[in-house]
Amino acid sequence: MFGYSVVVAASSCDLGVGLKETGLLASAPFAGLLFAFPWGFYADTRGRRKALLISTSFGFLFAALSSLSMNWQFMFASKLFGCGFSTASFTLVITLLGECTGSSHRNVYLFMLNSVNLSSEIISFSLAYLILPLSFQLEVPWLGITYRPWRLYTFIMALPLGIGALLMLFMHESPKFLANKGELDKALEVLKKIYAANGGKREDYPVKHIITEELTTEKNTFWKTLREQTVPIFKPPLLLRTVQLFYLMALCCSINNVFFMWFPTMVNIFFNTLSDVWTNDQTFCERVFSNKTSNYTETVICNDEISHNTIYSGIFYGFFFCVVTAIVAQGASRRRMLLIGILIVSGVSCILVELKHPVANIIFFILMQSTAIGIGNVCSYFVDVYPTSYRGLATSLGMMTARLVSFAGVNIIGNVITDYCTPTFYISAAFVFSGVIVCFFLPADRKTNE
Repeated sequence: MFGYSVVVAASSCDLGVGLKETGLLASAPFAGLLFAFPWGFYADTRGRRKALLISTSFGFLFAALSSLSMNWQFMFASKLFGCGFSTASFTLVITLLGECTGSSHRNVYLFMLNSVNLSSEIISFSLAYLILPLSFQLEVPWLGITYRPWRLYTFIMALPLGIGALLMLFMHESPKFLANKGELDKALEVLKKIYAANGGKREDYPVKHIITEELTTEKNTFWKTLREQTVPIFKPPLLLRTVQLFYLMALCCSINNVFFMWFPTMVNIFFNTLSDVWTNDQTFCERVFSNKTSNYTETVICNDEISHNTIYSGIFYGFFFCVVTAIVAQGASRRRMLLIGILIVSGVSCILVELKHPVANIIFFILMQSTAIGIGNVCSYFVDVYPTSYRGLATSLGMMTARLVSFAGVNIIGNVITDYCTPTFYISAAFVFSGVIVCFFLPADRKTNE
């Protein structure tokens, strides 16, 4: 999803896009989250493994097709449908991992999962460094395209989904899900296999029987099942907690996602217009947009070369947040205070990004996206708060809400940032600080870890 932001910047000349089209393309992965509801429902009724297997398979197919885009409309459509499938790869992995780890270590695992997710930026920008500078051009007349490095990069970025689909063939279903559906013998068998995989012997596994309080074996109609899976999330006693967690998830994802999807484009313009890193006395907005319009491809010579400084910044971005998230994970027992601290850093950075110093500009532009560190934090509350019967759906709906806000944000920024750049950052700061207030109403740390 996020390596795609590099694709958008690198393909701008071939596909003939300006800032408005860039915003629409960059938002395509978020629009795919409209399918989060059916995936969450399917995972809660048919299984996490099946949902992941289908989503990764078709997600890979559409992602690979996007590398053959003839125009920006085809790329938008392929990414929209592709991310409609692959959206489950993130949300349902959170659910699956949360259900397969003990409560005493769950928060740490979810933080570490988020760290691994952020480390993917290191890989995507490193691949960009190796592939995008290549100079080959292969004409494909039957498609009416020229196969250039950005197309190869797009295909390679799709490969992990295909590999993930193959690996899912060796994955076991969530034993918690199986037990909840009344398939206790299958659940016990999976637990024995997990025990053996971790160095034990199947015959020595100490658990002989499973007792569950959340047993759902009754056969219902589709609409009754849909109602039973959805309604409890949006009525007391979970209603207020749902609103709270959805808001925080939307905040953490959107502030990070919106600006990260614009990261290669903005930073690339930033470095391409920077003459002297120490004496150029301009704010971030002045440097990036002083000579641009929303249709800049029509008024300047098209240049889709990605600056090496942009790629280095992206690699640093991924490495920094990966390491910080791994460190923060060690304090997962204090997750509410950690989330408050993360949001304060992001909010302050949204204000300071406009300082008149280029190094400070880039540092604070990266730090304002630190809300990404809080995603694993918020996800841990989803696993704790919701019962197994609709945990997958609740997580998927929370992520869908977050991505829809991101979708709107990316497009809004594409339309207004050239004229209202500074206010955009200040409004983002206000949004982040509102999240700090909401965090104070989360369950106290000592209560969430009992």
